[in-house]
Amino acid sequence: MVGAVIFDMDGVIVDTEGIYLQWLKKYLDEQGYHIPCEKLYGIIGLSAKMSRNYLKELCGENGEKLWNGYIKVCDSYPFSYKKLVIPGIPALLQYLTHEKIPVALASSSNMKDIREMLNDTGFEKFFQIITSGEMYRESKPNPEIYLHTAELLKQNPSDCIIIEDSYYGIRAGKDAGAYVIAKEDKRFGFSQIEADVIAKDLYHVKKIIEKKRRCEKENGVEKILHK
Repeated sequence: MVGAVIFDMDGVIVDTEGIYLQWLKKYLDEQGYHIPCEKLYGIIGLSAKMSRNYLKELCGENGEKLWNGYIKVCDSYPFSYKKLVIPGIPALLQYLTHEKIPVALASSSNMKDIREMLNDTGFEKFFQIITSGEMYRESKPNPEIYLHTAELLKQNPSDCIIIEDSYYGIRAGKDAGAYVIAKEDKRFGFSQIEADVIAKDLYHVKKIIEKKRRCEKENGVEKILHK
């Protein structure tokens, strides 16, 4: 049953991950820390708290100072979420709204960035529930954010479809017991094989949901006919 659809934000709704990674790489290089991009890929999909800890592992005792400096750099750059909207997301959100399927956003990003994205894109009207990784003691890959979001939607996690891209997000969705669709992304080297299905883009995601709902309706009719 498609009881609700829960979206990740970065890499699913807006294509921000590559930009954040580019800024981080540039900042670390300027500070004398020449870390290969492949090692920085591990930060994608983590909450701010976990990203800070990851940077400490890479850079040692200066990791926290470097993270704080990087955040200041991010805040200083002009940023338009509207220009980074991933193709297919408006049509997918409109379809779910038309079909009266509850929709939520559950992102590892902080609530300030989530709100800025929603205001800039005009997407806030589509989401009944919004949760941030900063609300929880542990964020993705811990499933708590998805378990709580499903609870707020008044849905069993097994009746929720989660749309993700990163390994951490996919792992969180699967551990929550949900059906996970991974939006394909080969740029950052993370594994997506644990997802129930990998969609080449968001138009494909829409087709997968449509097919899943159609099969459910057909199975429902078949059960009624055989009673």
